[in-house]
Amino acid sequence: MKGRILDLRLAPAAIIAWLGALVLPALPLQWLPLIAALTLGGAAVLLLASYWRILSRIILAGALALGALGGVAVAISQSARVIAADPLARAWQGQIDRVQAIALVETPPRKYDPASEQQITQLRLLSARLPDTPAVNTGVKLVAFGQHLPKYPRGTVIETVLQLKKPSRGREPNARESNQNLTTVISANALLEISGRIIASPKVRAGPLGAAALKEKFATRLEEKLVAADSPAAATLLPAMILGIRADASENTEALKTAGIVHITCVSGMHISVLLSLVALLSAGLKRRWRLLAGAGLLVGYCLLLGPSPSLLRAAVMGMVSLLALARGKEPYSFSALEIAIIGLLIFEPGFASDTGFLLSVSATAAIVLVARPLEEKLHRAIATVKRQGSGRTPRLLRQYSALFRKFLEAFLSVCAVSLVAQLACLPGQLLIRPGINTLTVLANVAIAPVVTLLIWGGACLTFLPLPGTFLAKILGIGCTWVMTVARAVASNRFATLPWPAGGAGILALGIVGAGLTYIYRCYFPKRKINGNVKSWPQSK
Repeated sequence: MKGRILDLRLAPAAIIAWLGALVLPALPLQWLPLIAALTLGGAAVLLLASYWRILSRIILAGALALGALGGVAVAISQSARVIAADPLARAWQGQIDRVQAIALVETPPRKYDPASEQQITQLRLLSARLPDTPAVNTGVKLVAFGQHLPKYPRGTVIETVLQLKKPSRGREPNARESNQNLTTVISANALLEISGRIIASPKVRAGPLGAAALKEKFATRLEEKLVAADSPAAATLLPAMILGIRADASENTEALKTAGIVHITCVSGMHISVLLSLVALLSAGLKRRWRLLAGAGLLVGYCLLLGPSPSLLRAAVMGMVSLLALARGKEPYSFSALEIAIIGLLIFEPGFASDTGFLLSVSATAAIVLVARPLEEKLHRAIATVKRQGSGRTPRLLRQYSALFRKFLEAFLSVCAVSLVAQLACLPGQLLIRPGINTLTVLANVAIAPVVTLLIWGGACLTFLPLPGTFLAKILGIGCTWVMTVARAVASNRFATLPWPAGGAGILALGIVGAGLTYIYRCYFPKRKINGNVKSWPQSK
């Protein structure tokens, strides 16, 4: 049996790119072009050295790492300079705090706390009118807060009055510097971290167009069909699972968070994998190239329809890399695809490095690829060994159903392994958001695993196919009710959450506990060799 290959050639570049995307925005903005030039120049020199076979293995990895860092520096510098040149650059530096603006809704308003009426939305300003000045065109993106906002779909154009907030990090220019170029006196953080408050009731100027209008059409179709199901659970879960339209924070969403299964409402790799399996099933009779094109079309179309969510883009890029490998007749490696996705997306949008959703998505995927899959293989081999050892003493009735029982046991252990490993990997990221550790997540994921795939398949058919869906909607309503029943049952258990501090203190405590458990494991259990190979760059002769 061929060993499992772990490709770490792009790991240094991915790590350096992530660290650069976190650190570079805090530096003075005028330093970034110099850093970009030095890193890209160094990468070119190392590539030449690699070409001449001078320590090619190490040099090539270093060249890729410097190239990734340089790409991130260029992206941050360009984004910040574009914003600094915008007519509204003075406004969010604290000189003007009220702006009458026409904005495009990029994320519909949503409550993030069930105990508050506060809502959050993402806007892209199209034009703005400063006090005593004519309207100017702008392209500033910001996070806006407000109350009692309607559910504006993505792509809606609204007119409102915004109170822009001063940057939380970065230095505010003084009176002498206020007339200078902003790029010479502040860091990128001061420009990229923009937020505001909606202080006037918005007026709708235009509805969504293009892909946003198509998404709204699908959302309306799904909502109309779910009326027949008469299931509040389906109305909460299915729009989020299929179209990424998440409901306001409520008791139901809090129960999903406490149970550790809120990830099913965030479109990510799991949803992409299930939809790709549906496309593969529907295109089973076609030639290989057409099946691959169908999968690529799904990835591109789904991203255009739902919008640039970090976790969705990560899954789509990984899927495209895997499809390209299959098209070239090569075996796709999930970890290589993850490394490429990290590097590419951080160059495309360096802000993803500080996005908690992107962090959780990458952490869970890396843990599943590196730990869960090898663990599944070991569990399957252990089951096969037990079967061979006990085959002579198994009653005839049990032997008839042994294959079915074995498949059920393998599936059960696989769900447990994936859920446990993903939860442990996501703990640091979760502690950045909220305190406490979910203790019954594995149990909740095992309970809902049989219906989640069917919900995504059925929800996709209900949404995208223009067919009567009353009967299917009722069936999906039963499945969604089961998911919410599990969430409420787990959340109501007093042991569902282990008290744990949030933030840096919680992560530090978690690291100490993890190091202690690892030490105990190494002391009392024999060390085992990892099955498989580590793939590296070819050594020069």
